[in-house]
Amino acid sequence: MRRYIVSIAMVLCFCLTFLTSCSYFMEDKIDEPRPKDPAPIQEDTIDSPIEGEEPEDRDDNEGDMGPVEEEPVEEPIEEEPPEDIVITISLAGDCTIGTDETFTYTNSFPDRLNKVDGDWGYFFAGVRDIFENDDLTLVNLETTFTKATKKANKRFRFKGDPSYVNILKEGSIEMVNISNNHIYDYLQQGFDDTLETLDNAGLLYSGEGYKAFYESQGITMASLGYQGWNTDIKDQVKSDIEEVRDQADIVIVSFHWGIESKNYPNDVQLELGRFAIDAGADVVAGHHPHVIQGIDKYNGKYIVYSLGNFCFGGNRNPKDKDTFIFQNQFTFSDGELIDSHGIIIPCSISSRKDVNDYQPTVLEGEEAERVMNRILKYSSSLKYGIGKDT
Repeated sequence: MRRYIVSIAMVLCFCLTFLTSCSYFMEDKIDEPRPKDPAPIQEDTIDSPIEGEEPEDRDDNEGDMGPVEEEPVEEPIEEEPPEDIVITISLAGDCTIGTDETFTYTNSFPDRLNKVDGDWGYFFAGVRDIFENDDLTLVNLETTFTKATKKANKRFRFKGDPSYVNILKEGSIEMVNISNNHIYDYLQQGFDDTLETLDNAGLLYSGEGYKAFYESQGITMASLGYQGWNTDIKDQVKSDIEEVRDQADIVIVSFHWGIESKNYPNDVQLELGRFAIDAGADVVAGHHPHVIQGIDKYNGKYIVYSLGNFCFGGNRNPKDKDTFIFQNQFTFSDGELIDSHGIIIPCSISSRKDVNDYQPTVLEGEEAERVMNRILKYSSSLKYGIGKDT
């Protein structure tokens, strides 16, 4: 019995020891902190870049990262004023593209054409670059283009084969004056043939009641032509200028006038030229004397009283071969004419001194100065004559 009690006591001690150990173990586990759940990733979290990689650009519109910068207001761009427009018109004198059938053939215009193997470009080769680089070239056509045989009853009667019109085209000439004392050398038939030939070639003409218009760089030029032997044509000149003035920015008036071989204009030339300017012309071009004359600058505009001969088949070897190209440069600003400037280019009607080879040539050096001095000398006698600086 005693042994039984001892055994029970031992068992109770063992159980007490076991329970005490379990209690100690459980207390240790309760005191240990529990691991936290991972924090949720916020949508606006900026991840740090991985080493070796560039950070990604972030959309400035994501999240509220601060005040939004206002876009700069663009200042209005001031438009540049339009550039001035300069129109260059080249004027040259008598062009007889042909001959008188009574002339000896040797060294005549047709003979020269044959010697250069029918090269249309030969005749204006010496001045072509000038005419190509202007806006308009206007010459006096002192001939007819016809195959008619019935002639006017007069001393000199000029004509060229209609194919000769190609000489003008190859010379970069856009317009001719037909108002002169040779346009009817082969009567009405010759006149009609000439106009038809010019039309077919696309060349413009003015005079004898015809008005020509030409446009370049947006500027319109009008051309009128008259035989100015007296002042009775004043009313017609004024009426024509007023008519074209409403349609053109520049008005050119050509007069076939004066006295042959005279280097100074007569009273009719002086009166008509200045009248045309007063009526609204911007430049006056004169021819017929076959020699050069002076130049007026009247009310800011030029009157060239005689341009002389140029490509002249009417004389195989004239004594006076001096001539010139007159270039009038017109400057426009915002559509308004603000300046008129003249340029004189001294020339000879021939590239040779001993004979007329019908090839106008620009002079240089002392020869150019000599011709320029002649023009200035003749101009000095005029009330409004040009000088070296005008």
